[in-house]
Amino acid sequence: MNLSNHSIKSGFWFLGVFMFFLLSGCRPEMPVTSSITIDADGLTFPVNKNLYGVSIEEINHAVDGGIYAELIQNRSFEDGVLPLHSAYDYKENVLVTPNGYVMPFVKPDSVIGWRTLTPGSKMYLDTRELINEENRRSLLVAVTANDSIGRGGIAATGYKGISLVKGEKYVLSFYLKGTSLQPKEVHVALEDSAAKRVLSNVMKVNPTTAWRKVKFAFTALEDVRDAVLTFTSNESQIFWIDVVSLFPENTWKGMPNGLRPDLADLIAGLKPRFIRFPGGDFVEGFTGGTFPVWHETIGDIAKRKHFWTANGYGTTNGMGYFEYLRFCESIGAEPIYVINSGVTSQKRRPRFEDITAMDKIVKDALDAIAFANAPRDSAMGKLRASQGHPEPFNLRFIEIGSGNYGTEYVRRYELFKEAIHKVYPRVTVIGNVITDIRNRVDWVDSHYYGDEMFFITNQSRFDGFLYAKRQPPMFIGEFGLVRDESSGTLRSALAEACFLLGLERNPDAVKRIAYAPALANVQMNKKAKGLILFNNKQAVKTPSYHMLSMLGENRGDAILKTAVTSYERPQVTFGAASLYMFDNSFDFRNIRIDGNKSFKSKIVNGGWKFADEMLVAEPNKWNYILMGDSAEHDYTFTTYVRRTKGSGQIQIRVRDNGLQNAAANHVCFTIGLESCELYRMAGFVKDKLTEDVPFSFVSNQWYKVSVTCKDDIISCYVDDKLVQQANLRPIPSLVVVTTRDDKNKQLIIKVVNTTRHPEKTQLNINGISVGLNAEIIELAGDPEIGNNFSSPENIIPVKKTTGFSLQGPMVYEFPPNSLTIMRLKFD
Repeated sequence: MNLSNHSIKSGFWFLGVFMFFLLSGCRPEMPVTSSITIDADGLTFPVNKNLYGVSIEEINHAVDGGIYAELIQNRSFEDGVLPLHSAYDYKENVLVTPNGYVMPFVKPDSVIGWRTLTPGSKMYLDTRELINEENRRSLLVAVTANDSIGRGGIAATGYKGISLVKGEKYVLSFYLKGTSLQPKEVHVALEDSAAKRVLSNVMKVNPTTAWRKVKFAFTALEDVRDAVLTFTSNESQIFWIDVVSLFPENTWKGMPNGLRPDLADLIAGLKPRFIRFPGGDFVEGFTGGTFPVWHETIGDIAKRKHFWTANGYGTTNGMGYFEYLRFCESIGAEPIYVINSGVTSQKRRPRFEDITAMDKIVKDALDAIAFANAPRDSAMGKLRASQGHPEPFNLRFIEIGSGNYGTEYVRRYELFKEAIHKVYPRVTVIGNVITDIRNRVDWVDSHYYGDEMFFITNQSRFDGFLYAKRQPPMFIGEFGLVRDESSGTLRSALAEACFLLGLERNPDAVKRIAYAPALANVQMNKKAKGLILFNNKQAVKTPSYHMLSMLGENRGDAILKTAVTSYERPQVTFGAASLYMFDNSFDFRNIRIDGNKSFKSKIVNGGWKFADEMLVAEPNKWNYILMGDSAEHDYTFTTYVRRTKGSGQIQIRVRDNGLQNAAANHVCFTIGLESCELYRMAGFVKDKLTEDVPFSFVSNQWYKVSVTCKDDIISCYVDDKLVQQANLRPIPSLVVVTTRDDKNKQLIIKVVNTTRHPEKTQLNINGISVGLNAEIIELAGDPEIGNNFSSPENIIPVKKTTGFSLQGPMVYEFPPNSLTIMRLKFD
């Protein structure tokens, strides 16, 4: 019998399907690979209910152009005003501080956020026609208009465009002054980006020869993302404007001088137990007058202090001390207020306030607390009431500086602490470093901007933590994987979750932890990273936002002893070796990698000289040279070294993870400063791998130094003697914490699966009877992606229920790359 080709193919297809189901049915079930054992009737610890918060800082236009609802950039024309005693280098287009720190700046005569509309229109910054003593510049507008040219004028472009919603109202206020005794009209309107089409009703106003404040309400006629605010005239004339402010009528809870509702809602949605404000670098500044002082940031916006920030743009301080306190109160978050310590940023050639002149700065701190806490019938209480809030805010935390260090900082911190405790003994005074036992800080703030591997492998960092009465409690004022290429992805959120679960397991280790930065304006800076990404119209929750929300909303009341049995993967890094030093002179000879003197090398910076196998590093800002193959992982780096000038240390770096730059992640062995250190730089965190070993490093003496990398073991030798050795921390497959929710009678099991495969896990729950049905919330998906404006829900939590068999053990398959929260009812 002849069979057609079709019949033959059909036969093979049916045979294939039959064999697939046959083999599938015979395939053995995947075995359990991990176990979680929960001791529900053993020793418990109370949950730290106040653990999670956020840090809001003026960085990447998170505030001006962000959560602060002002739509006009450079509303007072103060951007470009040089800080006191600073200079502008026109050739390099940089600002130079009195201490010689150099940073990008704008031309002092530029008018950021504004443009002229026609060739016949001119605008000039004016330092003579001022509305008050605090406001240092106004804008003079000269309009040439006639029948052939048409109208003339200027436009405010906002923060890369003004976003309008059809039918919504926008409230405008500004100061106006003219020169003509005869009335000449100025037309004010919202228009499209080309100023060709009017998008609102039009305001007509006649400038007078004295300053006056003008107010008007626009109604948007269309939905637009890039509108402009125009001041135009059909007649030739000259007029001045200042403090041009445009707010949507719809602000957070209708508060005046208020906040952008969607961003404020997202912060509130996290239910943070505290907000740390107004930041970090913003608080430090970079020279005198470039950091916020509380009383210069309250009251009339026309009188608030404007300055150029350490983050490279101007601030209005429109969201000032009072607005922060009010926002914290409105969402039930504890305020943690950060003030300048009398030391500017120590990364930027710092300015130290004269120790004998600290009284004024300390008094500012006392007055700030009084403004927040004093009774309504006191002087400061009346000032607070004049802002619209008679009742106290009850400020209980104040931080002195952010990221400061050293003897000079400690001296100034102690002045603050003594004065504050004398008047306000219940206010916690947070410091940046540990001080001596007699004058120790109330809490010490540490910042954890780590990389992915740091957060995963340090999930056990605080296990077995014993609170030492000699050490102050820890506060992590800035935390997040926001300075790494994986930032904003599911990978980064899961790494952060590993570290946070470690903190949850050890409630005495850290008092509070703040995610920072909370907000990232990617319209103003495409590289900005943060918990919430936004432009002038939309806001997107990152996977880290969802992660933090899940952990915060599932706290429980008591922590249960939980043991995890699973496999751990060794952490094996890779990359070239390097030498690094700062402001010292060193000689090196007989540099070898695995005994060979021929290898790739690259001078990244510094004054290096080669002579007869001798490498000489001259004093410079910093010296850095790379050696070897960036793809290698196992090797021995050896050199002879002597210090010829200075008293500092030499850093020998290995395994830079192929990043090959001075700030790259690497393992570092240092000698000098009376000790040997072995640590891993992980992002911006110095992660010590061992305890320091005392070592007297004598200048003008040769030492043979070797660092051997073998798998996950790093061994360090001086003169062939082993002085430091450590294993890089392993990578856990599962990270777990269990708590008991007494109100709802539920066990809450939080699990991060760091692997890229399902983790089949047996749950052993001892000492308590639980139900067979579980409520599940899971954050899972492709670890390499995040959420964006076109796809805001790539990675979102998914809720479901699951049931366990009455007959066998409780087994659950945790998805790859996932955070799972499981709730089980108990009797």
